[in-house]
Amino acid sequence: MLKGENINGYVVLQDFTTAGGGLSKWTFAKKSGKVYFLKEFLSPKYPTPDAPGSEKSKQRKLKECQKFEEHHYSVMTQINEKCGIGGNLVFTLDFFRHKTKYYKVTEKIDVASLTITEIATLPLSNRVLILKTIAHSLNVLHNAQIVHGDLKPDNVLIKRSKTGNYTAKLIDFDNSYFSEHPPEITEDVVGDMAFYSPELALYIKEDASVKPGHLTVKSDIFALGLLYTLYLTGRFPIFNQEKYTYAGIAVINDETLTLVDDTLPDALVALINQMLSKDFKKRPSVGEVFQVLKMMDVGKPGTETGEGKKTTKKTTGLSLKGNLIAKKDGTTTRSTKKVTKKTTDASSKATGGGLRGKGLGISKKKE
Repeated sequence: MLKGENINGYVVLQDFTTAGGGLSKWTFAKKSGKVYFLKEFLSPKYPTPDAPGSEKSKQRKLKECQKFEEHHYSVMTQINEKCGIGGNLVFTLDFFRHKTKYYKVTEKIDVASLTITEIATLPLSNRVLILKTIAHSLNVLHNAQIVHGDLKPDNVLIKRSKTGNYTAKLIDFDNSYFSEHPPEITEDVVGDMAFYSPELALYIKEDASVKPGHLTVKSDIFALGLLYTLYLTGRFPIFNQEKYTYAGIAVINDETLTLVDDTLPDALVALINQMLSKDFKKRPSVGEVFQVLKMMDVGKPGTETGEGKKTTKKTTGLSLKGNLIAKKDGTTTRSTKKVTKKTTDASSKATGGGLRGKGLGISKKKE
């Protein structure tokens, strides 16, 4: 689709841009005088009567499309009707098929351009405010027993409020599923391996020890712990990087992830370390996470000395490079990817997502 074309009443304002590791495209479109974010799914494609292929092939594709529709409508209904619209969750406003392709519409969000490094150097009070807004939004999903399934910086929009403080909006529920009911076909699990929980990684590898009932909202809590660590320190928690590429894989092999930062309150460090537990049953609920953050005495955003100062950290740790974890030379300044673009929305980020379960290495690296 090109600029100027009409898709179900939405007039395309610019040519589509590829996103989601090539799994989708996005653009901005106008309808009834309002501009929206419009996402085009590249798969599945609806088999029209004049489409090539055998009748058996068309029936198979039709069933795939019906399953795709049911999933999106069920998640959308659960969020929109039971949770209410508004706040810091960016909801799907419209979902439809146009000819052979499916489309999703959400509001257009104007966001701040902050790198992970810049977020990590904000005053602690503002960092904690960001953590609280993420937890509050995620709690809405978890109350509906919906697992986000793809928590990572790309799916959190950092926005500056009217008071000048930074808050967050949670986006992109395309890979969500209901707690204890993950996709039956493990190859249908799409996400970022850097944020996989141990149980999700094992499920994708079809490990017999992990059942669908183990894939609960607590899988999100592990990813949230990693995300929080990034926002607080600018790096992932400590684990043996020589043996393991991903934090979840390190935990499977009995590594204990550790957040070490003597500038952070002990209660906050303890909370995140608990969120990163190997046993999902030992992780706190997102409601408990929010309550701990709410009770934490870190001052009010905008009142701390040195508010707004930015410093560049040096680290021998890890940085984000696409969706993979890359080693950095200890003598160089750590570079991080941008969290958002100037103008984006729920699915406009070009994530390197779309990572499939097959080929996920569980064991330690070979020498």
